[in-house]
Amino acid sequence: MAHHILLVTWRESSKAYESFIQLKNQQNININQVIVVKRADDGSIQIQDNQGNDVDSNTLFGGLFGSLIGILGGPLGVLLGFSTGALVGSLNDADEFDENSAVLSKISQLLPLGETALFVDLEEEDESIADEYLATTHATVYRWDYDEVEAEIEASVETWDEVKRLTNVALKQQKKDENKVNRKKKWQEFTSKFHNQ
Repeated sequence: MAHHILLVTWRESSKAYESFIQLKNQQNININQVIVVKRADDGSIQIQDNQGNDVDSNTLFGGLFGSLIGILGGPLGVLLGFSTGALVGSLNDADEFDENSAVLSKISQLLPLGETALFVDLEEEDESIADEYLATTHATVYRWDYDEVEAEIEASVETWDEVKRLTNVALKQQKKDENKVNRKKKWQEFTSKFHNQ
C-alpha cells in the first residue's frame, strides 16, 4: 500500500469545503488526515478545517501538515522562497514547472494566493479510487510520496536550523568587531589626554 500526500484544488474554492465534508465520510478511501487550507494574500497558509490527527500550524513540529504549512507560509518559507515571488501560485498550467523542482516548491506554486484547497494524507493500493472520486467534483489532484514530502520538510527544518546558527555566529562576530572598534576608540581618546598635556 502506497502512502501519499495529495494537494487537491478547484477553480471554485467552495468545492474544497464540499469535498472535505464528503471525504470525511468516505469508507472506500483510506484517509489518515484531510485539511482545508486557504492561502492568504500575504502568502501565509491558514487551516480552515481538519479531520484526523491534530494539526498545529504554529510549530514546525506539529505533524507533517503542521510542518508543511509552517514552512510554506511562515518565515522559513520566506527564507526558502516558498511564500514570496515566483514560487507562490505562479503557474497557469501544471506543466510549467520543472519536474526536477523540489516537492515543496511545486506545492507552493500549485497553491495560489487567495485559493482554498485540500491536503490529504492517505494510504492507497489503487490511486484510481481517489482520482475517480475527486474527478466527479472537477478537482485537479496532485500526488506525492509521503516519504519524499517528509524528507523535504526535514531538510528544510535542518536548513532553518543551520541558517539560525550561522546568523548567530555572524551577529556575535559583528558585536565583537564593534566592541573592538569602540575599545580602540576609547583607548585612543584616553591616551590622547596624556599626549596633549
